[in-house]
Amino acid sequence: MSMSSSEENHRKTVEDKAEMGRRKRAIWERKWKRLDIVKAFASLFVHFLCLLAPFHFTWPALRVALVVYTVGGLGITVSYHRNLAHRSFKVPKWLEYLFAYFGLLAIQGDPIDWVSTHRYHHQFTDSDRDPHSPNEGFWFSHLLWLFDTGYLVEKCGKKTNVEDLKRQWYYKFLQRTVLYHILAFGFLLYYFGGYWGSNGASCDLPHQLSLPYLGKPNLEDQRHFSWLSVFSFGESWHNNHHAFESSARQGLEWWQIDISWYIVRFLEIIGLATDVKLPSESQRRRMALENGSGSSRKAMRKEKRAYFFRKWTSVDLMRALSVVAVHLLCVLAPFNYKWEALLFGFILAAVTNLSITFSYHRNLTHKSFKLPKWLEYPFAYSALFALQGHPIDWVSTHRFHHQFTDSDRDPHSPIEGFWFSHVLWIFDTSYLREKCGARNNVMDLKQQWFYRFLQKTVGLHVMAFWTLVYIWGGLPYLTCGVGVGGAIGYHGTWLINSACHILGSRAWNTKDTSRNIWWLAPVTMGESWHNNHHAFEASARHGLEWYQLDITWYLIRFFQALSLATDVKLPSEAQKRKMAF
Repeated sequence: MSMSSSEENHRKTVEDKAEMGRRKRAIWERKWKRLDIVKAFASLFVHFLCLLAPFHFTWPALRVALVVYTVGGLGITVSYHRNLAHRSFKVPKWLEYLFAYFGLLAIQGDPIDWVSTHRYHHQFTDSDRDPHSPNEGFWFSHLLWLFDTGYLVEKCGKKTNVEDLKRQWYYKFLQRTVLYHILAFGFLLYYFGGYWGSNGASCDLPHQLSLPYLGKPNLEDQRHFSWLSVFSFGESWHNNHHAFESSARQGLEWWQIDISWYIVRFLEIIGLATDVKLPSESQRRRMALENGSGSSRKAMRKEKRAYFFRKWTSVDLMRALSVVAVHLLCVLAPFNYKWEALLFGFILAAVTNLSITFSYHRNLTHKSFKLPKWLEYPFAYSALFALQGHPIDWVSTHRFHHQFTDSDRDPHSPIEGFWFSHVLWIFDTSYLREKCGARNNVMDLKQQWFYRFLQKTVGLHVMAFWTLVYIWGGLPYLTCGVGVGGAIGYHGTWLINSACHILGSRAWNTKDTSRNIWWLAPVTMGESWHNNHHAFEASARHGLEWYQLDITWYLIRFFQALSLATDVKLPSEAQKRKMAF
């Protein structure tokens, strides 16, 4: 029987995904070209020099490092990127060539190679032809793509998109001689002051910070990283840049630091920069309505909410006081330290975190398995001491999160920034009510007397527990136990809402920003396989592969073996095929 067109397309998609996976695994075990080896050696050598810098430290060397970092970094951002790649402005040839030469000092290659790669990146953003696609993992988009020129040629073809540069003798000259210029510069630094170490330290910064996908969260959005804007000379306003690619200014708001734009603006004022391109108001309105790249998600809120200077409800104040108290106790822990108290803190964090993931999340929120009530209730009760609220509140919020993921109604939407999705959303109950409405999605819990009882008395249980801890072990147990244990539990859960929508890799086509972060799995008891979870919400197992650590699943599996956990839900092969890229 012949295969239908849709089945054939699906089969080809799965095969392409498998081929991508095989290529990722073969990043090291492959035939390396001479150019790949040279690039890898240069990168390793620069990082090696950077490590040696503290052992050969002098203040003059540090000053030289900062100067080289600034000159090389601005050479990349002003010349390679905005002037040559996007033609955002024009300058006289003598000045254009000077800035392009400065870009060589960042050790990111010659202008023809850099500009061609970046133009292909914009042409094929986030597709399988993107030169440094985040779909292939954080480390591939961050660094590994540099060392596989054969793969880049296979993806994008020959460098036919830089004929404007190839026609100029100067850029062809730099392409042929780039290595000699870098070696000569390094030799001059060493000859005049032994500054090899400072050169390594200075060049390593633009090498790390100017890569365009640091923290790229999803298939449809490019994110802002305000804390990177100083070090990357304004390049980290990446969503602005992808919205208005030809704009000479990427920090579009007055408070968005954009040093490269300040240089361009200065040159414009003195008459050296002309034809400076900026987005018009109509372009801004159109991109705002389309929510950036044309995402199908609902448009984000246009005005940033005043998180601090607003009317705080009593619940907001109590939550803020609890979070501040836990972190204050954590800060005091080193001054009231005992080994047994610290051990108690780690055990408390493990038990309460596991209760959150096992009970609140997989059992109560998603009904991934069933337990006898005599076992369900104790797990829900122990989760109270993770200081994340009572079951009705927690479950309702999380169900709304899955219902409205990444929209303007998501309770802790990453669209509103890292710190909002990480912690700030907790302290604005009015905003949550405005977004999601009344908690009418937890009637199954509200009908049970036990959960209504916990809802009314949660504060009393927590205060009684803290008091017992203090009576039992004194201040060290309060600081190391409640403080350290509570802080670990807080940030373990919060990182799922924030980091797991920004960093990490995607295994399934979920149409949202969810990602898997392997290094968070031990701390979060397996919750950081977040893309897996969003693909199969009802699954009791989040670490779907044998190597994906999922402590919560091991506990569920244990109870299932004892016949105490029943109706354990797992994704079928058909469901996996449907969610595959």
